[in-house]
Amino acid sequence: MTTPWMPTPWMPTRWPCRWGAGLLAGLLAALAAPPALRAADPAGFNRSRYTPAILHISVTRGKVAGEDFVDLVLTPPQGEVQGRRVPLSLEELGRQLRGLYGQLARQDPLQEQDPASFPRLLHQELIAPIEPELRRLGVTTLMLVPDAGLQAVPFAALHDGEQRFGERYAFAITPSVTLMQRDERPAQAGRGQLALGASKFATLAPLPLVPQEVDRITSRDGRRYLDQAFTPEVLIREAGEPATGRVHVATHAEFLPGGPSKARIYAGTGSLDLTKFGSLRQRRAADPLDLFVLSACRTALGDPSSELGFSGLALQAGSRSAIGTLWYVDDVATSAFFVHFYRQLQSGLPKAEALQATRRAFASGRVRLEGDRVVAGQEVLLDQLSTVQQRRVSGSLSHPFFWAGIELLGTPW
Repeated sequence: MTTPWMPTPWMPTRWPCRWGAGLLAGLLAALAAPPALRAADPAGFNRSRYTPAILHISVTRGKVAGEDFVDLVLTPPQGEVQGRRVPLSLEELGRQLRGLYGQLARQDPLQEQDPASFPRLLHQELIAPIEPELRRLGVTTLMLVPDAGLQAVPFAALHDGEQRFGERYAFAITPSVTLMQRDERPAQAGRGQLALGASKFATLAPLPLVPQEVDRITSRDGRRYLDQAFTPEVLIREAGEPATGRVHVATHAEFLPGGPSKARIYAGTGSLDLTKFGSLRQRRAADPLDLFVLSACRTALGDPSSELGFSGLALQAGSRSAIGTLWYVDDVATSAFFVHFYRQLQSGLPKAEALQATRRAFASGRVRLEGDRVVAGQEVLLDQLSTVQQRRVSGSLSHPFFWAGIELLGTPW
């Protein structure tokens, strides 16, 4: 956008149809109460400043060229709803998004000091109109509800001229509040961790770091299933157990157009399509999973019949939250990312804040290659990397390609 403009204050006369009044009230009640944390706040987390809010982002195509606009509706846990309506060009928005994806894939410099760079332009159109209200309210954590056409936006990589969105805010995304679990109580302490991984495949490239990833994210009392022990039946059975609170799956995945039956997760023995997740929803209806992580490529994108891909289906399968990826990720960086994320989570941080802390560690260069190890400060995340693996991350892990495509879906706490 080359000419200055001012966002138009706009107050919605009714909630968008996807918001059920009772469900919205329950979510706001949950937002108003900080998540249950340990007696001592984890490092870097200030419980007294925890201020979450809901931000709905919708776009409307005009009947004629030049009449497109975006509506931003900010709902704080207390106080009045704030709305902004801003004109934009959907064609230009698409061009900017394609340009940003190209730069991320090539790991090009994003030129964020330039107001005309793609991260700055996208932020200016999708976040900046409501940014003054975010700052005024002291919002720290956002539940983003973007329209289907905006779910591919790598919000973490957007830049306001001072800081990236994913570093400034902890956030989660949901395509619809109807996917959210009505019981928003924090998960019970001591719930078990289930980790499953496949590193060897008959027709797919190996994932040699999966064993380290599975081992390092699992606490002593967690359950691990690797390669031949990781079967489709084990995943469904163990994830359905009431003792399981979090599920982490590290493997290859494939999402083809056509809905859940075309989406496949590769286990150590064969694969399973996502229609199998329906049984999980029935088994966990009264006691949902806290978190379902899919550490694989492009698991947070789907098609019109399956919003947000594998991760959206994980929400439908009865998990409060899920984590997936927007693009074809680097396996070294991704394994290191999740090891760091789980350590933040185990320290007591809420999920969105644990993800934010991990993004900050990568973006600042604190996570780096040191010899044959990936470290975060003095903490070892991965070791015994091959020469090829070292070469892939020898430059810097601070580029948003390595971390901005990993997204939290569902509840942020």
